[in-house]
Amino acid sequence: MQIEKLTPAMRQYVEVKKQYPDCVLLFRIGDFYETFFEDAHICAKVLDLIITSKNKNSEDPIPMAGIPHHSVDKYTPRLTAAGYKVAIAEQTTDPVPWKIVERVVTKIITPGTSVQDSTQKQDTAYLVGITTTNEKTGYSYHIARWDFILWEYTTKSFDDIWKLQKFVLQLQPAEIILDTDIQMKDDLSKPFHQYLHALISVHWVPVDPEHSVIAACNVQNITSYWKALQGWRLNAMALLIDYLKYTQKKRLTTIAKIGYHSSEGLVLMDDVTIKNLEIFASSYESNTKYSLYWILDNAKTAWGSRLLRQILATPIHIKSELDWRLSKIDEYFESNETSWIHQFLWNFSDIPKLLTLISYRRLTRVPFVRLRSVLYNSLFWLDGILLNELKKLKLPENYLWELHEILQLLNNALKEDDKILWDQDYVADGYNLEIDELRKFAYHSDEVLLDYQQELVKLTWINNVKLKYITNQWYFLELTSKDIDDFEKFVEEYSTKDDPEWKYAIVRRQTLKWNQRYSSTYLDGLQWHIIDAKEQLAAKEFAILVALQEEILSHTDALYCLAEKIAWLDLLTSQALYAKEHQFVKPQISETPIIEIQWGRHPVIEAFLPKDEPFIPNWLTIWKDAKDNYWLIHVITGPNMWGKSTYLRQSAIIVLLAHCWLFVPAQSAKIGLIDWIFARVGSWDIIAKNQSTFMTEMIEVANILNNATEKSFIIFDELGRWTSTYDGLALTKAILHYLLKEIKAKTLIATHYHELIALEKESDNIKNFSVWVYETETEVVFMKKISAWWANKSYWVDVAKLAGIPKPILEEARYLLKDLEQKKVSDTPVSMSSQWLFDVPQKTFAHEAEYEKLKTMLKGMDLNNITPLQALQILVKIKDEL
Repeated sequence: MQIEKLTPAMRQYVEVKKQYPDCVLLFRIGDFYETFFEDAHICAKVLDLIITSKNKNSEDPIPMAGIPHHSVDKYTPRLTAAGYKVAIAEQTTDPVPWKIVERVVTKIITPGTSVQDSTQKQDTAYLVGITTTNEKTGYSYHIARWDFILWEYTTKSFDDIWKLQKFVLQLQPAEIILDTDIQMKDDLSKPFHQYLHALISVHWVPVDPEHSVIAACNVQNITSYWKALQGWRLNAMALLIDYLKYTQKKRLTTIAKIGYHSSEGLVLMDDVTIKNLEIFASSYESNTKYSLYWILDNAKTAWGSRLLRQILATPIHIKSELDWRLSKIDEYFESNETSWIHQFLWNFSDIPKLLTLISYRRLTRVPFVRLRSVLYNSLFWLDGILLNELKKLKLPENYLWELHEILQLLNNALKEDDKILWDQDYVADGYNLEIDELRKFAYHSDEVLLDYQQELVKLTWINNVKLKYITNQWYFLELTSKDIDDFEKFVEEYSTKDDPEWKYAIVRRQTLKWNQRYSSTYLDGLQWHIIDAKEQLAAKEFAILVALQEEILSHTDALYCLAEKIAWLDLLTSQALYAKEHQFVKPQISETPIIEIQWGRHPVIEAFLPKDEPFIPNWLTIWKDAKDNYWLIHVITGPNMWGKSTYLRQSAIIVLLAHCWLFVPAQSAKIGLIDWIFARVGSWDIIAKNQSTFMTEMIEVANILNNATEKSFIIFDELGRWTSTYDGLALTKAILHYLLKEIKAKTLIATHYHELIALEKESDNIKNFSVWVYETETEVVFMKKISAWWANKSYWVDVAKLAGIPKPILEEARYLLKDLEQKKVSDTPVSMSSQWLFDVPQKTFAHEAEYEKLKTMLKGMDLNNITPLQALQILVKIKDEL
């Protein structure tokens, strides 16, 4: 491409593009934002635009695609969602003949800074900045995190690159910023490219990080932020703040708080556990639907939903805090006012989002009007009932005065909602006298125009003199063909008379088939006065918005606090209503190592069951007896697909919900405090990491064994299934021995190694459980009930039959299994040293004669013709015999 052959405007485009090579450049030309070259192809693909060409007749036409300037806010979120940065180049001077219009990039919109100007909920989109330091002990890594909507900044440090990567992967940021001085960018960012849909950019740390942070936070020093900005974490925060200033092209005004991300007091979960429990996304369809978060999210406000996500990700084990928060939900659970208080929260826009729009986006009256509505509803709805609820959640009194002042200011400055019909003419009457005068001429000039038209009708005696307006032609006079001669005679006669206002200086403008259009010097002057008045009015109204912006942003602390209390009210009321509707109960939090869940249920599975199919609940009991023995490890056997996995996950979810201070799906629950939740469920190859299925399983198990403590809760849905039977069985038993003797964590394991039930005889802390199966000579019924027993077979034929496996395959499989079992018995020496490991204990009666007696008695009964009372009597007799 030869620059000298381009037009001045295109040369300007190329120069601006050089400054922002990593952005899609939207270049303002008149009423459109145009894109050229590769950017045009990107926009055509992402936005479904048609590519045209500039200078299409040349040998090297330039690809071009554009969007209307008034629709830019609809298109940019689609580009950022696809992982692109968008630079907006605006015209900064008015068009002048023979002179190029100046254009400057006024903001850069990125995946981490994209805010949609709509009333729909918008999820948290984290922006993460990463720096490193090379110390004597090795590299250390520092991270700063920011939510563009909530304005919350947090920092954290790591002494290991793997820990940093794991934290970022769990965080799921929308955008990652790497310090330019990081030496191993590829190694650091490799897992981010593999597992995240995040934009990764490179930026620089300011020369004076402390001054940069002080200026952005508008404070005298950084000591008030203490641990959050200690050491090299200051650099990470400065990197993030400088990047935001670079993209927003203005001083930051929405730094609500900077905190240090601490794990103290938190129940920890790794990313594997979060994935396996399907807390935020289900394995089915890989989206939020069918996840725990999705079914619990009944919030009416965007921040209420974000708050639910936050507490599910950060459960706590501080009993006093858990008890207090559970008591607040309990209050709304018992209250008769909860339903309509919660329903009214539909009327609340997202305050942090509104303030972000006011701070960083093109100013319009919309966020101001919505903010006024939120303030009015908060302070005055139903004589202050909602305000009383916010006060109960500790809304400070001094902030109330500020909120009243903001509301009064907005009421004085803006018209009432129903009187604002478009994006102009929104300033209240009487607020600004200049605006009132300009408005009269700009929007109420109809009387002047009507007087002019009526004057011409009276003088010409032509009733059909029409004064019309068309957008691209403005005002003109129009007459039909039959009146043209009379009208032009009038014009010729009056053109010689004294006419100081040039009302009759009328000339032909456009000839149509049946009509003739005219313009006049007076009409042209009048329309330019109207245009000028509208332009002045728009400028003065915009100045009012700028003044409102400055005043509102001086009260961000009060507005942020109000938004936070509304979110808490939304969360508490929504969870209370959900608990009441779905029969959840308040868990009892205990400092003793006990878990006792009566008739627990899986909330997600229950939510999607058909209405005529009830969920089968189950108990879980882990408790200590007087001798300090308790069922620490539960070994659960039984058929595939009939309750084991559900039981494991529902137990972990109930424990999680209790530590999130939420009600739980059970008849009652007593939950002891824990420090970790681990869930290892299934495995698969990870080709990108060159990990086999078995290696993946062992890495996950190693993570559990290296981090679990006596206060941890662990579920294993199968162990050692991805290697040979004997190898897997031996490894599984060794792992359970280690958990029992060294870690002593509460553990549930579902297994098809029926040989493991022998462990119950080795320790009183291991208990066997199985899924109930009702079996007759003709059928097998899986009851989905967990009981203290064991299963000595997997019922694989019956499960395969229910799945629809063809009958010939089942018959051949039975034959092959029988043959294999016979060979195993005949080929295995009795003296085999490992025989103890695989012996299946057989439940026998103490006396064979008693067994034969019971067998004879049962065979002689006609079970189809006995009453329930007779059946109970038979059971009593059997019990006595035993």
